[in-house]
Amino acid sequence: MRGVLARLEEALLALLLLFMVSLAFLNVLTRYLFRYPLAFTEELTVNAFVWATLLGVAVGLREGREGAHIRFVALTEFLPPPWPRVFIALGFLATAFLFFLLALLAWGQARDDLALGAISPALGIPNAFYTLPTPFLALLVAWRGIEGAYRTWRSR
Repeated sequence: MRGVLARLEEALLALLLLFMVSLAFLNVLTRYLFRYPLAFTEELTVNAFVWATLLGVAVGLREGREGAHIRFVALTEFLPPPWPRVFIALGFLATAFLFFLLALLAWGQARDDLALGAISPALGIPNAFYTLPTPFLALLVAWRGIEGAYRTWRSR
């Protein structure tokens, strides 16, 4: 099951990136061939970029003890055991905490968009279409941070 979820995350990320590149290319074509840019492409691309960023962070945190993200190692490389493990686990927990806060704030934004009936400027669709996935993706990142802390703490 875990392998299926991992592949689903990566497939969704690849589809989002393909979608963004295709929209940007379409916009360039219409702008330079027809001198008529498509305004809606920016709205879709920017929001897909937010989703892809959150999904990419989650995939990166899933990748292992150190993860696939840049990290500051000057402190952990020179500490005696078990301190490097403690600080790496704390880093994962800090990441989880920050993305949990992001999920709460994003949920508030999505709730407000739903309550106010906010409409997107270019396509005229409810803003909630863009804001509702964000808290769930932020919670996925927070969960990956907790998993990373657990994995780090359990490793020898």
